[in-house]
Amino acid sequence: MLHKTRGIVLNYIKYRETSIIARIYTESFGIQSYIINSVRSKKSKKGLALLQPLTVLDMVVYFKNQKSDGLQRISEYKPAHNFISIPFDVKKSAIALFVTELLTKVLKEEDDQVEVFEFLYQFILALDEKKEGYGSLHLFLIVQLTHYIGFGIRTKKELENDGLLLELSTSYDEIYDAVLMLNTSSLTSELVIRNTLRKDVLNYMLEYYKLHMDGFKELKSLDVLTQIFR
Repeated sequence: MLHKTRGIVLNYIKYRETSIIARIYTESFGIQSYIINSVRSKKSKKGLALLQPLTVLDMVVYFKNQKSDGLQRISEYKPAHNFISIPFDVKKSAIALFVTELLTKVLKEEDDQVEVFEFLYQFILALDEKKEGYGSLHLFLIVQLTHYIGFGIRTKKELENDGLLLELSTSYDEIYDAVLMLNTSSLTSELVIRNTLRKDVLNYMLEYYKLHMDGFKELKSLDVLTQIFR
């Protein structure tokens, strides 16, 4: 059966000679893996440009609840938003890579993800459209996302009670204050965080995820992000 849905591209791997398997977070079905045939062939009219990290697609897809290999198929797809800057800006591309890896670890294959999808869609638009002041947007996302996946941050006391002990350059009070500031901010807020604090807040939040999510592991893209935002 065919369904219309929007989707956010997370990543893809090569499949056979000219095809790929793309992991896409869909508005209707959560994370799904789709076979896209012949997209790597020279005759392909779309190519891989539409399948870069955080690309938002309008899709017509087949969906089967029970499929032995876990793979779905796409009938049609086109961009729901044409990127202005993300693929062409090194810092934004690093953020996109980090965000997509984070999402693959925390999002699930579940129905009716409209609220989560809309949050991510607005984040992508903000990252793409901002000309300055976007260097801490990934921190905004990693803090705000906690509310959508079941362990939302609320008070400084809760952070203190978690008892995370890390080797950080800044004080815990400063980190807590930054996290709580991000927790009450919006995508239109001015997120001014100095480099050292930004790094420490990110490392703190990754440990926070490990504490609250079973099986949450290191992100390979973290090294790239750290190098870009030194």
